[in-house]
Amino acid sequence: MNGEAANNVSVDHCTFANAIQAVSNWRGSGWQISHNVINDLRTRNGGGIGILVGDYFGGVVTDNVISHNKINGTLHVDPNDEGGYCGTGIVLYADFRWGRAGAETIAYNRVVKNKVSLESDTPEVVLVVAFELTYANDDSTHACEVIFDNAIGFNDFRGTEQQIALTPEELADCNYISRNLGDNRGHGLHPSLFGPGGN
Repeated sequence: MNGEAANNVSVDHCTFANAIQAVSNWRGSGWQISHNVINDLRTRNGGGIGILVGDYFGGVVTDNVISHNKINGTLHVDPNDEGGYCGTGIVLYADFRWGRAGAETIAYNRVVKNKVSLESDTPEVVLVVAFELTYANDDSTHACEVIFDNAIGFNDFRGTEQQIALTPEELADCNYISRNLGDNRGHGLHPSLFGPGGN
């Protein structure tokens, strides 16, 4: 399911099986991605992503809610995959690679009450991460000016060996990551910061 530059989209109560990217929201705001089941993922020199919210065109991506989704099973790595990246359950992504414009702002998005339990069948080629925030730019000086005030809380990441990946690590200082089961980088934040997170 791929949406690009579309706002206020609902993706709910769907089942995805063995997708390269199950739900991709490029450049959209106001999405509700909830109560979906994603069974297994696969790669093809990229992909292996359950839910992606991001931008590569220099826009503003805000107020998306990713909640109550179950992402589980195996990340199936293509036999000819060259690796050099990670598959992931849920990712917020500012893509500046290959001269792209990345994002002006990825902020005020909520990732709450999801369960991610994934294993890679070939981790020596492609590892799998439950959740990631990524500012894909060689110069990370402005990362917290672009990706900030996103709330990641009350998720269960325990079934995935690598649970939270931040690129760069400074993104922990400008986003709310708290009260997750498994890896948890929060600071005792009040639950009200995370909003209702759907039903």
